[in-house]
Amino acid sequence: MPNFAKVLFKRYSVQSFFLSSPQIVAIFVSLLTLPIILSNLPIEDYGQFQLILALQVWLSALTADRISSGAKKGIARGQDGTFLYAFFIRIKFLLVIASISLIVSFFVYNAGLGTLSILLIIMSGFLVLGYLPQVSYPEFFIAKKQFKSFAFWRIIAAILIPIALAIVAFLTHNILIFAIVQLGMTAIISLIAFFYVVLKNNLFSAYKRGEIDKTCSPYGIKLIPAAIITVSANKITNFIIGFFFGFANLAVFSIASKLQDKFSSFSKTPYNLFYSDFARKDRGELIKKIKSKLRQGIAISFLITFVFFLVGYFYIRLFLPESYQLAKIYFAILSLGLPVLILQMILHTILEANLRYRELTVLIMLSNLIKIFLIILLGLLFGVIGVCWAIVLGAWLSFCFYYILTIRKDFVLKLMNKFSLLKKLSNF
Repeated sequence: MPNFAKVLFKRYSVQSFFLSSPQIVAIFVSLLTLPIILSNLPIEDYGQFQLILALQVWLSALTADRISSGAKKGIARGQDGTFLYAFFIRIKFLLVIASISLIVSFFVYNAGLGTLSILLIIMSGFLVLGYLPQVSYPEFFIAKKQFKSFAFWRIIAAILIPIALAIVAFLTHNILIFAIVQLGMTAIISLIAFFYVVLKNNLFSAYKRGEIDKTCSPYGIKLIPAAIITVSANKITNFIIGFFFGFANLAVFSIASKLQDKFSSFSKTPYNLFYSDFARKDRGELIKKIKSKLRQGIAISFLITFVFFLVGYFYIRLFLPESYQLAKIYFAILSLGLPVLILQMILHTILEANLRYRELTVLIMLSNLIKIFLIILLGLLFGVIGVCWAIVLGAWLSFCFYYILTIRKDFVLKLMNKFSLLKKLSNF
């Protein structure tokens, strides 16, 4: 293991620093500002906002979000016009989805849910103005291995937005103003970064010259069903807890989930770090290397998880309001799913760098359908605790599926040809 860690550090230490530094800054600033935010916002209102944020993520899956990530392959190979091509394809989806969301908000208002309806309107505006630039510009930096620029823009957002939110929560105690500031500042920073990328790299010229890898479009569209199921598996918890157990319980659970997400964001570092290299290398060679280092990876993942667990548990205990202390139990359970996230992301990167939509579709749909079933079943039987255990079980099952379908591909292809259900999923 020491030799393995030494090789990784020597080759990727500088790049990984710029990739992980935004996550470190985001965690540090969030840990400082979160107690102020939670102490100054009504717990019910905070829970409603978490529901709207979950809805935003779910709606974004309808806009073929894998087009943006799939565009990295063309950009990495010098077809820079792919960046704007992917943007223009997805903006059409977003305009339709945002319009429908805006119409639905009036029905929500007539149902007597005034705060929820206004939050829905704010979110609809963000979908059009801020969401797509937010998820697009980092993809260009990753494809070009411009990790310094990636870190710069992410750190700006990680510092300015939480500090502004803490000030707004302290001064206003109003969830609507809080939502406007959070989504508004995110949109402004993302738009500036987006146009910085476009203008500095002359992407309009590249787009006009036809330097485009159009395979990202069918790739993303074919993965819409898989993306919807993935988001449903990740965000159905918010809807179940919010509607069945109340928005106050959703607010408490969201804190544990946020801490887990902050820590698990490091699992995206291998994806961003290795994607450009993986896109240029032979898939078989990559699988052999990953397979030979799997045990070391598991050991390192458990060690990192233990450190994260200690930090998160004592943070909740020492700094958060009394009404949020139950989040300690939720976080302790959710932490059990962290070790496999880094390893799964490496396997996912191998498949996505080669645009293997058939394998990804089977993996995503099958594992997340099982996860959704577990969340509904255990949630209804055991409440929020059951939801937490379902998430952990789903994470480990998902890793097992990734391992089998990536490392043992020949075996799985035989199963896909033998069982009609798996074959249908891969061709969905």
